[in-house]
Amino acid sequence: MLRNYLQMAFRSTLKSGLTSFINLFGLAIGIGCSLLIFIYVNHEISYDQFHTKADRIFRVLSIDEALGVSNSMVGITMPGVGAAIKTQLPEVENTVRMQQVGQALLTYEDNSFYTENTLRAEHSFFEIFDYELKTGDRTTVLSAPYKAVMTESMAAKTFGTDTDAIGKTFTLNNQQEYEITGILKDQDKPSHLQFDLIYSMYPAQSDSGLVQYLSSFNNISMTTYALLKDPAMETSVEEKIEPILRENEVPDMWKVTLQPLKDTHLNASHVIFDRINQNKGDASYIYSLSAIAIFVLLIAAFNFMNLATARSTKRAREVSMRKVMGAGKNQLILQHLGESIFMAFSALVVALILVAITNSFVTLPISEAPLIYLFTNPISLTGILGGTLLLGILSGLYPAFMLSSFEPIRVLKGNFTTSSKGVFLRRVLVILQFAVSIAMIAGTAIVYKQLNYIKNKNLGFNKEQVLNIPLNNQQLAESAEQLKNTFSQLPGVSGVASASSLPGQGFGRTGIRPEGVGQEEDPWIVSIMTFDEDFIEMLGMEIVTGRNFSAEFGTEQDKAVIINEALVNELGWDEAIGKKLFMGENERTIVGVVKDFHFASMRHKIEPIIMLYQPNANGTVAVRLKLENMGQTIALIDDTWEEINTGMPFEYTFFDEDFGQLFQSEEAFSDLIVNFTWLAIFIACLGLFGLASFIAEQKTKEIGIRKVLGSSVSRIVAMLSKEFAILVIIANGIAWPIAWYAMENWLQDFEYRTVIHLSTFLLAGVISLAIALLTVSYHSIKAAIANPVKSLRDD
Repeated sequence: MLRNYLQMAFRSTLKSGLTSFINLFGLAIGIGCSLLIFIYVNHEISYDQFHTKADRIFRVLSIDEALGVSNSMVGITMPGVGAAIKTQLPEVENTVRMQQVGQALLTYEDNSFYTENTLRAEHSFFEIFDYELKTGDRTTVLSAPYKAVMTESMAAKTFGTDTDAIGKTFTLNNQQEYEITGILKDQDKPSHLQFDLIYSMYPAQSDSGLVQYLSSFNNISMTTYALLKDPAMETSVEEKIEPILRENEVPDMWKVTLQPLKDTHLNASHVIFDRINQNKGDASYIYSLSAIAIFVLLIAAFNFMNLATARSTKRAREVSMRKVMGAGKNQLILQHLGESIFMAFSALVVALILVAITNSFVTLPISEAPLIYLFTNPISLTGILGGTLLLGILSGLYPAFMLSSFEPIRVLKGNFTTSSKGVFLRRVLVILQFAVSIAMIAGTAIVYKQLNYIKNKNLGFNKEQVLNIPLNNQQLAESAEQLKNTFSQLPGVSGVASASSLPGQGFGRTGIRPEGVGQEEDPWIVSIMTFDEDFIEMLGMEIVTGRNFSAEFGTEQDKAVIINEALVNELGWDEAIGKKLFMGENERTIVGVVKDFHFASMRHKIEPIIMLYQPNANGTVAVRLKLENMGQTIALIDDTWEEINTGMPFEYTFFDEDFGQLFQSEEAFSDLIVNFTWLAIFIACLGLFGLASFIAEQKTKEIGIRKVLGSSVSRIVAMLSKEFAILVIIANGIAWPIAWYAMENWLQDFEYRTVIHLSTFLLAGVISLAIALLTVSYHSIKAAIANPVKSLRDD
């Protein structure tokens, strides 16, 4: 029986020709798109899930409720919190504190180079997380001062091999020697923590400063994770941390919350000062892409149902003959469901081929080939096979019941016509297909418009043609003045300055008391940066009132401060110049107000910031290049660096590229949604093409009569296109409010956002209508210019 059903399904597929091709190819593209989205989504939601204790690991975040600053979750907290909750709260099984060092200068024998991601961590790191050690004891590798572990690739880069690296020493930032006690296997599982070197945060007996720092509650600078005995204790632990903070004189404006490890990657957009969290994701993008996968599959399924019901008149005689010969209704239903399932699995095979082909030009966040990724995972394999079976059943369910319900006597007498129910269903499915497609077109346009808006918005500075040269250790920082003086004399350089860091790279936070705020009141927490007297002019920032820093005054470093407009507005001052800010016991006078500039994502409002004068020893040197001969100028800068910092590797980045990383997730999302939108439209058009072919064929006699009676080709084309045009217009009416609501909610995540205009939806409507009419025009024109004598003779 099964063999017979398969044979009939195969013969029916071959016999249907164009319709089968459209069904097969449409389903294949739909399934292929869904598989690609599945790979991406599955990778994103699998971050940090390989840790056996993942459900009990929580990151400790600070909540900033300072006056004048919007409430924000901060990715770091007080150093003393980790030790306090470990010893005082029975619900906490363990904690680990760590710091993101980033690039660090590593020296072994005569070789020096920078690491990419260096962490400083407590020895409990390997008691909480399951990163795999190739060699070394997890319990002891970081349990002494000046110990370190490296990844396999970093050990090979440093020592030439990782096999005999244990026990060897290297120097970090030309300051301290560290001994290799373990080798980490290169990380191939998705994790928000990225590192090639981890060194111990274990104080030596003589290091009283580190001991004091690790127990302090007077600064926000430490990334802390807590391992709870039971994940259900999260709320209880949060409540019990509050009294600990107050006992240690932490101001009321600072609170602490716990973030589950599973949320760290995808809920990163609302957490600021989160340098340790690499490759940040966004849960809203995952939901959007999952919805797109479902929509694309639905469009492909609607195609199948549409064309299957449209073909019912052609298959009516076949079904009726089977009934006359004794076939039962259940047998007919199984036969047609079998054809649908056969088509779905055939489409799956084609989809897998398409996925394998697209791997050569589509970048996916996985290390292995897509097909290996899909079929080596039992859950994904089960989901793919089960999903394809379900798709085949759902797509063929209505056509199977409809075809099996034909009255054989009526059909065989030649009185059978397409039912009104079938026509209505086809119209509904076309409307739904295009409603989804139009909503995706409008959504894509708004995403692109928002991305274009944030990329072209006035940032408050000029980021173009600026080299960012990091000074990653004290020796390099001390050479800053000499570097600036020498670089400025090069012919291709138009400006040089130094700063603690550039906008977008993260600034520190500090407490201030503005003039008029009493000692009994909470301090204001603001961002802080330092730079020299050349920085504002070099970066193209604007001073709206007052003046820039100047070395001529002699007291700038200790007494002067520049603030931004946001702080002036929060303070409610009409005039800021000459007013005082207190930083602890240090009194500073405001000498200038700089025009607001963006130093974080567009998702966040520009917050108050203070800027202090630091002529030397900053963390970065910024060099603005002239447009001509930039390559030659960079080579001269490299030579100058070698003369001043002999043997120290020269590394730089372009500031515009660094700043552009703030919008990396938006750009990736925009690219994905654009590509999948066009594929969804293509699938819808495939179905429309097949349906137009069927309708034109059905109306062959009517068209012939109209031509004999004098109807023009243009009128016949208009007649055939009118129905589809009306359906697309109805689809627009459904899609517009849905797209507006969805995109308005998406834009709420951005403090600075574009405005949704009616023109966007009108454009989507025009595009969809044009695509639909172009799709059906081939069959309309072909039918309109056909010889009416032939069509009437054949009939």
